[in-house]
Amino acid sequence: MAELVTVYCTLPDDVSKIVRLLERHGLHPVIVDDPDKMSAYRGHEVRIAVPAGERDRAVAVLAEADRAGNARICELTKATNGVILILVAALGFVALIGIFDTQGAWFLGVSVALFAALAVVLIRWAWRKEPR
Repeated sequence: MAELVTVYCTLPDDVSKIVRLLERHGLHPVIVDDPDKMSAYRGHEVRIAVPAGERDRAVAVLAEADRAGNARICELTKATNGVILILVAALGFVALIGIFDTQGAWFLGVSVALFAALAVVLIRWAWRKEPR
């Protein structure tokens, strides 16, 4: 049997996804550790190995999958940052109204109007996004 080289360590939940990815690219992954015999704490990583001759290809495939995952996370982070910025600005505006409106005459009305407008803007922003 060919010498096996460990190319990836992952949590037991992700083992099947990584094995399928490698098999889809014509590689022959072997699960070194038994994920079913891991502790209930599930803090242990499962090693995935390939024959030594397939090591470079497997590392390249896994690196490409990692780059694609990072690009997706970066895209989601940018979208989330925009929403959080809008919410923080709205809360800051309401806080300023609360500070300067000592009688409380405007606070409730402006707060409700602001958050209603904010809700409409966020819903329209979410609906304009194309499903992926």
